[in-house]
Amino acid sequence: MNKRRRVFLIILAFGAAILATACLVTDILGGERTDNSQPVEKQVEMTLTALAAGQPSATPSLPEATVVPTEEPEPQPGRITGSLAYPSEFLPPQRVVAFRVEDLDTYFITEVTSGSSYALEVSPGTYYLLAYLISPEDLGATPGLAGAYSEMVPCGLSAGCEDHSLIPVSVAAGETVAGIDPVDWYLPASGDHHWPGDPTQAETGAIRGSLGYPSEYIPPLRVVAFDLFSQDYYYVDTQLNQAEYELSGLPPSTYHVVAYVREQGPDLAGGYSYFVTCGMTQDCNNHSLVEVNVYAGRAAEGVDPIDFYIQPGEVDWPLNPTQ
Repeated sequence: MNKRRRVFLIILAFGAAILATACLVTDILGGERTDNSQPVEKQVEMTLTALAAGQPSATPSLPEATVVPTEEPEPQPGRITGSLAYPSEFLPPQRVVAFRVEDLDTYFITEVTSGSSYALEVSPGTYYLLAYLISPEDLGATPGLAGAYSEMVPCGLSAGCEDHSLIPVSVAAGETVAGIDPVDWYLPASGDHHWPGDPTQAETGAIRGSLGYPSEYIPPLRVVAFDLFSQDYYYVDTQLNQAEYELSGLPPSTYHVVAYVREQGPDLAGGYSYFVTCGMTQDCNNHSLVEVNVYAGRAAEGVDPIDFYIQPGEVDWPLNPTQ
């Protein structure tokens, strides 16, 4: 084989190799497709566009771990138990309340409609224990009357016991404190110890009645209700010939009611007295004022301050406090 032929064959073989390689590359590039049949070049272009726009890449990211705070378990409640009593021949239904010493607005309640004992579940803490009549108006009891676990109880409630201070009762989680008897019903109305009132009876009451005067007309009056257990008083003014009145917004308590003639001075007054309840006849001579009980959410009806028939110095009615 001469030299020229040998060179020709080498060039021909080299060209065939280049052509075969080109075809192979073309087949590979033409056959590459994604799942959505897009060419590789197109996929690269879309990925770069998405990254430039701030979109997430095709590679999924792992979710961030969620930290769940560990909650402390609620403390186990405690219990207070004891016996009930009442200064009467029978034991009326009672509401027992445990007031937290640090905050009297926090309390726990149980009602006992029969039986002479109670059990009250409370959260751990220190408490005052008091008992209230569920329906004091049905018994005619003094409004606000309460029994308490006070120093009078361990003293024996005897004549020589005079300390009505409330005793704090501490209760731990899961503990039962027994022998807590709220049976001191003997707190004097004028005592210095301020026991909390029944938290279920926050409403006020009212007094209603008729007016009269020993004349052909009824003058303008100022009707005053005097709280017997404090220095507080409440009043309402009436107009000429007004025959009815109402004193509303009264805290539960016991009151005396007197009507004063507004135009003739404080010395002329009519009271709601036993002379009125007797019928105001010649046989009636008791001009003492009647004690009017006002209960929460109730109105005392028929309280008529029309006894204008007292003689000077005959009774010791209160003077008009608004003069």
